[in-house]
Amino acid sequence: MFESSEQAIFLEALDFESEEARAGYLDKACAGNAKLRASVEKLLGAHALPENPLDHPVAILAPDSTQDLSETLQVNRPIVEGPGALIGPYRLMEQIGEGGFGLVFVAEQQQPVRRKVALKVVKPGMDSRDVIARFEAERQALAMMDHPNIARAFDAGTTSNGRPYFVMELVRGVPITEFCDQHELSLRQRLEIFTTVCRAVQHAHQKGVVHRDIKPSNVLVTLHDETPVPKVIDFGVAKAIGQSLTDKTIYTRFTAMIGTPLYMSPEQAEMSGLDIDTRSDIYSLGVLLYELLTGSTPFEREQFNSVGLDEVRRIIREVDPPKPSTRLTTVAATLSTTSATRVRNPLQLSSAVRGDLDWIVMKALEKDRGRRYASASELADDVRRFLAEQPIEARPPSQLYQLSKFARRNKAVLVTVSLIAAAMMLGTAVSLWQASVAFGERNDKDAALQKALRLQQEADAAREEIAQFATRMKEANVLVTSGRAHVDAQRWAAAYADFTEAIERQPNYYNAWTERASLEVKLGLWELAARDFSQAIELGVPGDNPANWAIPQLFLLTGDTDTYREYCTTLLQQAEQRGERPSISLIRSCVLASNPVGDPEQLADQALAILAEMDAESARESQRRPRFAPWDRGGPLAGGPLPGGALPGGPSLGVPPEPPVGRPGQYADPGRPRDGGPPRPDEFRRMRIPRGVAHYTTAIAMYRAKRYDEAITYLSEALADDRWRNMQPVYPALAMAYHRSGDADRAREAYERSQQEIDALTQSMAQGPVGAMPIPWFDWIECQLLHREASILLTGFAPADDPRLRDIQQRGRSQIEAGEASF
Repeated sequence: MFESSEQAIFLEALDFESEEARAGYLDKACAGNAKLRASVEKLLGAHALPENPLDHPVAILAPDSTQDLSETLQVNRPIVEGPGALIGPYRLMEQIGEGGFGLVFVAEQQQPVRRKVALKVVKPGMDSRDVIARFEAERQALAMMDHPNIARAFDAGTTSNGRPYFVMELVRGVPITEFCDQHELSLRQRLEIFTTVCRAVQHAHQKGVVHRDIKPSNVLVTLHDETPVPKVIDFGVAKAIGQSLTDKTIYTRFTAMIGTPLYMSPEQAEMSGLDIDTRSDIYSLGVLLYELLTGSTPFEREQFNSVGLDEVRRIIREVDPPKPSTRLTTVAATLSTTSATRVRNPLQLSSAVRGDLDWIVMKALEKDRGRRYASASELADDVRRFLAEQPIEARPPSQLYQLSKFARRNKAVLVTVSLIAAAMMLGTAVSLWQASVAFGERNDKDAALQKALRLQQEADAAREEIAQFATRMKEANVLVTSGRAHVDAQRWAAAYADFTEAIERQPNYYNAWTERASLEVKLGLWELAARDFSQAIELGVPGDNPANWAIPQLFLLTGDTDTYREYCTTLLQQAEQRGERPSISLIRSCVLASNPVGDPEQLADQALAILAEMDAESARESQRRPRFAPWDRGGPLAGGPLPGGALPGGPSLGVPPEPPVGRPGQYADPGRPRDGGPPRPDEFRRMRIPRGVAHYTTAIAMYRAKRYDEAITYLSEALADDRWRNMQPVYPALAMAYHRSGDADRAREAYERSQQEIDALTQSMAQGPVGAMPIPWFDWIECQLLHREASILLTGFAPADDPRLRDIQQRGRSQIEAGEASF
């Protein structure tokens, strides 16, 4: 039972949703102590506001505490903030939540832009050192995150009364489980949303932050253009790994249990909090997946409500929950409702969950954290393997592992059974030996015949499987060829249908995945393209193929920074194993992120070496053949850098003549044979890359290495290259370099030019035909990413979402839907 502590009873009572259940608990916990009952009810009355997902109260159960909680909360002190009040540049509009220590408001930012945000401020009277330290830890945890599926922090400060506040992204969503049930999402759709949540949690882990309270109310889902977008919120009890989230001391009692018991890992239930790492969040993700599949948590709420704290802790640490499929078959009363919300009949749902999904969930819920998934990305990858019908990493526990667990629970019984079994085995062994002596020769002949027959059957089956594989591969290749022809004719729906059918015929054919991804890129469907390219990478698509050079940029645009970094690292390692330096395109991919992959100094030196080789090759080529005329420089980029560092002053961007470019790396090649044959290897590596691209790549590497003046020099060289028409990404890079070097006027001029170029590009895409882009898609991606980084650096804010991009995606999505309908 709980200790008769005012604080423990109050915080435990908050978990009861119905007044009847709460009253029953208070009768039991207060045990007739009228004074204690009155004090707890007073606290509950002050706290009786609807639960808010942005500011869920954190349960800190400390049965040994003697502090008077009513004095700590100071419930009689007035709350001065309310609708209409101003906190800094934010006008409060409505209160949407109240937690144990803070208030959350919808607020309207007045300047420098007008937008609605969520503002969280410490309650009056709750500004103790411990509360402020926890508040600042949550604020710092959010500030460290930069992921599209984690609520962003915008601003922070203190009120006129000296109480801290911070401003974050306003997330108007519903808990993930409610969203899935309300929209009756299928099993596949639920799993796809769950993998996105895992990627967000992995991002927090890579930033050194453990959430410690992952549950449905802290994972909100909203719809953006009819696409579910989950957001992880509430880092109020987050813990840093190897660093401190705040310079203030956070005191956590040795017996405090932080988190929500239904979603709490066994190590959290130890209540010390001293040995919690990222694998604790893996357990909570396992509980969340369990609930998405079955509609209930591994341990039912009623079970926890009927026992005391010590028993709750024991259950979490020692009792193994039923597998999801077992829960679905044993809870007959709710199975039909659960299956209805997942668009399956009860038998289909239980069958779909049984097997691989059972093992994935139970691996995440292992009591021994060493047997769980090592990271959230590994859990997501296993779910994706299930969706792709590939073998999963999770496996049933071995018989040795099961026997060791049984032995620990039943030592005395095991000794007795072992003695009996040993005696029986000894007698059986003697009998078998005698029989083998009598029938040995006949058994040898029978075994040899059976082995020959088995080998013949296996050979026949292998030949049949190879024949079927070849047939499917041939059919898929015909469909891919047909799809390419449809793409050339701009018949997008027919092309999508062909690529999709090719994938269905042969899921391991990576060309079908890359062709469909390339089509999705043309239609502006970046997330779908990133998903298909990721599948192609898993199937072994070569990274040095020019058509695949810009895949990392796409991962970065869609927020999948984990896959971006893994893929770039793999490509760098492959180049090193071949004894080659990275190509200019690979260096360009590695330095695009603000936190580059690899050593920026080394990458800058490698880019310089490539430039030197290009200069030498150009000198040799000029002696062997006449100089080719440069492309017409009229249009958006005319003028080049002026003396003194001024930016080009040409007209704003319209739709330039389509350059001879289709896929990443397909620039005009003066050295390509006239008959259309393949270029020589040396021409392929040097002549297909304009020097302007090499100068631009070198400049970005210089910028990442904090060599800002050199970066400006090489960016100016890039603007002067006649062969590179698509130099829009140069302007945001130039703005950042000028800003870092202290030249604010030129930085502002370059930033304004960058904004003009992006506006013109977006307008061209919105008004042009579906699938037409004025510049190659990888240049457009880099322009978007670098402009966003420049905006944050120069203005302190990311650019606002452009509704024209949503219109472009909607037009592309309509083509995909037409292709799916025909398929």
